[in-house]
Amino acid sequence: MSHKNVLFYIILTVLSILNTNPLHAQALFTAADTVCIDDSLIIVNQSREAASYYWNFCSGNLAYIPEGENLSNSGTLNGPAFIDFAEDNEVYYAFITNHNDGTVTRNTYGADFLSEPTSVNMGNLGGALPRHLQGIQVVHDNSEWYVFVIGGQREESRLVRLDFGNSLANNSPAVNNLGNIGALDYPVDLYLESVDGTWIGFTVNKNTNTTTRFVFTGGLDSPPIGENLGNPASLNSPCGILPIYENGNWYMFISNYDGHEISRLEFGSSLLSTPSGSTIGGSAVLHYPFDLTILRDCERTYGFVLNRFNDIVRMEFYNGLNSDPEFTSLGEIGSLYNPQGISDVFRVGDTLFTFVANIDNSTLTRMYFPGCTNANPASSTERNPPPVFYDEPGTYNVNLVIDEGLPQQENYCLNVVVLDSPEFSLGNDTIIPAGTSIELSPDSVYSAYDWSTGSAEQTITVSNSGIYSLTITNHLGCKADDEIEVILDIGIPNFFTPNGDGYNDTWLIPFLLNEPDAEIFVFDRFGNTVASYKAEDGEWDGTSSGRSLPEGTYWYLISVPEIKKPYKGQVTIKR
Repeated sequence: MSHKNVLFYIILTVLSILNTNPLHAQALFTAADTVCIDDSLIIVNQSREAASYYWNFCSGNLAYIPEGENLSNSGTLNGPAFIDFAEDNEVYYAFITNHNDGTVTRNTYGADFLSEPTSVNMGNLGGALPRHLQGIQVVHDNSEWYVFVIGGQREESRLVRLDFGNSLANNSPAVNNLGNIGALDYPVDLYLESVDGTWIGFTVNKNTNTTTRFVFTGGLDSPPIGENLGNPASLNSPCGILPIYENGNWYMFISNYDGHEISRLEFGSSLLSTPSGSTIGGSAVLHYPFDLTILRDCERTYGFVLNRFNDIVRMEFYNGLNSDPEFTSLGEIGSLYNPQGISDVFRVGDTLFTFVANIDNSTLTRMYFPGCTNANPASSTERNPPPVFYDEPGTYNVNLVIDEGLPQQENYCLNVVVLDSPEFSLGNDTIIPAGTSIELSPDSVYSAYDWSTGSAEQTITVSNSGIYSLTITNHLGCKADDEIEVILDIGIPNFFTPNGDGYNDTWLIPFLLNEPDAEIFVFDRFGNTVASYKAEDGEWDGTSSGRSLPEGTYWYLISVPEIKKPYKGQVTIKR
């Protein structure tokens, strides 16, 4: 695991964005990896019993475009180059190298990482730090805190260790100049990792296009053995460096400032091996790339590369770290100004954050990937969460934290791809004359059709009243549906004149002559039934129990076999 991923395990009440191995997970759930808009996502919790559960169904996602804000210089920064974070006794710190004057700045955030920090420039520590200061890493080992810094040009190039003892609050760290180890020549980025109990470090030398490896055989308190590994991957002014472990193999990614591309070193199962190397491209969008970071977010692996002239590029490894990624420029986020170093990416609540050091205007940019608002519900604290619905297509992170804030806190995350559902229309409800027919069809062509009539054709022809529904399936396998009501106009008169003149004396409905079992009900304005008969009984003459009804408007209900919806309306008696 690289130092640029260490914050996943260190930072505050943050949620790890690394995926836990399902074979050993105590926080674990299953869910479909693909759903359609407005289809329910059913999540099955398989976690151990816990004191608390927190689900977020739309948490910050590295697949999104980040937002950003520029943080002004408090007067303690002078050409900030690289930045690293740590948490000590529930207090959060950032250590920043200043390239211009060879000093280190410490920001103290207190318990709230996003608060305004107290910022102190710790100086150049008696001249031990070289000018052109570059990489920095904070390390906690055997209850002791160390800050390693690297930099310097030519003969001034060196690695320096600052010993803070048992607290990062120490204002006077012991300084150990470890010198030029492994043919350093303008070393830039820095990485240290403990592997099987041995600390191993790496840097890149911008002037000589080489990589140097440090091996601390006696622990971090002792000077390391340095070895220059040469140039195994067409390095061209290398600057940023990031080792990362995947599927039993170590990889190291290096940004080439003048080469405008990324190199990949492959170490196999051990960082002590001699690496082989290759370039993985990116020249179409990389322009003087400086620093980079690579990490796993849920089930995907992303990288971010800083272009020196103000934009940030995302890499997405669709097929593992041994494949070439897709490069996408995300633009100039948060007033980047000649950005140089990028911090770890870490999660606070449901938002992902990273910080960038802008060397030429001595500011920091805070970028963040906020959670989305496309899930309903957005979150849950139940052990067994409710079904979740998404209203926009995209890739979403479903994240579970159990026992949040406790020593046994665990988390698990899955990606869910939401596909766009088809939208179509059968048109407005329609009335057709009795004895005619109408064709019903969706307004576009789809993969499959399922009519309520049982037909699987795109178009059906109907001649009866009823509600006709259609479920269609698009090329993504998603379904939405629509319905239309077809109403037969059976020619119901809205008045008749039962005055004995032989013309229009009865309420005649010609359509019902062929529907003897049709039932007719007539009501007065108080809801009392004044007539009830079947069509085979003949037409209504405007009487009720042999008594002529007065002029006025009456309500009717006509039920016709094979027509599901009865006819309702008004008929007026005129004399």
